[in-house]
Amino acid sequence: MGKNETRAINFLRGVPSEEALSHLIPMVAEGYEKVIRQYGTQVLQYGHFTGFKPLRELIANLHHVDPERIVAGNGGLEVISLFFKSLPLQSNVIVEEVTYDRVLLDAKRYGHNMIGVKLTPEGVDLDQFRDVVKKTEPAAFYGIPFHQNPTGINYTDENRKAVESICQEHNILCVWDVCYQDLRYDGKANGAIDVSEWGPILTSSFTKTISPGTKCGYIIVPKDYVEHLIGIVANTRINPNLPTQAFIADFIQSGWYDDYLGYLRELYRPRMDALNTAFNTHFPGASPVEISGGFFAPLTLGDISVDNESAFVKSAKDAGVGIAPAWNAVAPNFKEELQGKGLFIRLTFPAFQPNDIEWGISKLKETIELFS
Repeated sequence: MGKNETRAINFLRGVPSEEALSHLIPMVAEGYEKVIRQYGTQVLQYGHFTGFKPLRELIANLHHVDPERIVAGNGGLEVISLFFKSLPLQSNVIVEEVTYDRVLLDAKRYGHNMIGVKLTPEGVDLDQFRDVVKKTEPAAFYGIPFHQNPTGINYTDENRKAVESICQEHNILCVWDVCYQDLRYDGKANGAIDVSEWGPILTSSFTKTISPGTKCGYIIVPKDYVEHLIGIVANTRINPNLPTQAFIADFIQSGWYDDYLGYLRELYRPRMDALNTAFNTHFPGASPVEISGGFFAPLTLGDISVDNESAFVKSAKDAGVGIAPAWNAVAPNFKEELQGKGLFIRLTFPAFQPNDIEWGISKLKETIELFS
């Protein structure tokens, strides 16, 4: 850092680290050239709107399903959006009390009613989940079972399977967003989710495991839902980015993908450790779980109310720490309750060095003390 530079950290955007993307450049350059030469006009011409067939076959093999059940699109958010578009207008959809904010905003575009259920360190509150199912007759449930965004919670197998069982019993489309499944940094591995004919629906993305710029995601739907979803896709866009999907297929087949995931786990582990240490030092008990992977961690600042949150955010920015209220990530029926507990923010950590993470969280604590 130069003499005239002011130290700062922006906890807002969950982007991969520059080191990771720089490490990727030679593989991407070689991979794209390879697939363009191999497939030529096949990936430069219009293609099938469900995506590049070899990639869909690889994904199908990974999840032990028929490739016809897979739609590969331009990022995870696109395929989730297509799913929401496929539901009847103004459907009731169950979500976690806090979740991926873009999902809430996108579902709202289609007029869906998003109903939150409480999260525990094991997953959703099953009693509340059953109660909401009974009272609202939901069309779908959307959840993030691994390194949940933004809480960092990992569902237990028992909790996740109970949710699936309830959904199956009541003909609810159960959607698991598994985009962080492979991004575990504590030396352990997350288990696989079994997909049967009824579901659950799985959706994922290569945004965090490869790069945001490649923009590729996929969704696996039940066999009897394929034709309906494909009709929605066909009327929304013609085909996805086929050169990128060909590159990703080759990246996986070559073994580079697994190697790169190993690299990311090693790169991000000390950053995760720094986050957990800083939380335990400055905000003990504030996080529902010890973060073990993913990209995000939550923080509720009980000393900051709705009345002074704008002033606090400005003071934090002046101190060099970029944060923002995360109310867009809160299910509508939980917003008032959570606002009563203090300012809710979401912090990202993989893009930053450990010492910067520790510094930023300590600065947050110092700023809070000015408001106490």
